[in-house]
Amino acid sequence: MAKFIYRYASILNAKEIFEKKIKEEISLINREIAKLKSHLEIVLEERIKAQREMTELPLKVSEFQSAKMYDSLLDRQIHLIEKKIKELQAKKEEKQIELIEKKKEVRVFEMLKENQCESFTIDERRQELKELNEIAIRNYSGNLK
Repeated sequence: MAKFIYRYASILNAKEIFEKKIKEEISLINREIAKLKSHLEIVLEERIKAQREMTELPLKVSEFQSAKMYDSLLDRQIHLIEKKIKELQAKKEEKQIELIEKKKEVRVFEMLKENQCESFTIDERRQELKELNEIAIRNYSGNLK
């Protein structure tokens, strides 16, 4: 019996590799988003602490100005981090759409493989049946002599 060889195996393997690569990219983006969110929490806590110190303690004008500048710096950092998170989430959504497309392509080639395998199996069975019929005919004609 012959062995089934999928005609498009290399294409299927390449598509699976691309799918795996996209999954890895998505996980890296998720890791980066998580890192930025934890950094954002730290900056937010620092800003709350600085604002509390500005309002609770009596400060000189120069100290208040310095604290206010620090607060505005923290505010800018918060906005930059949030902007970066939004950009990464948009990139993640693009990658997820790309992943869906790659999964569809892989599924198409897997279905094609299944169909070719079934066709191959049917052809093999037909060939075996022909050989068995020929053997049976030879045996029968040999018994008649």
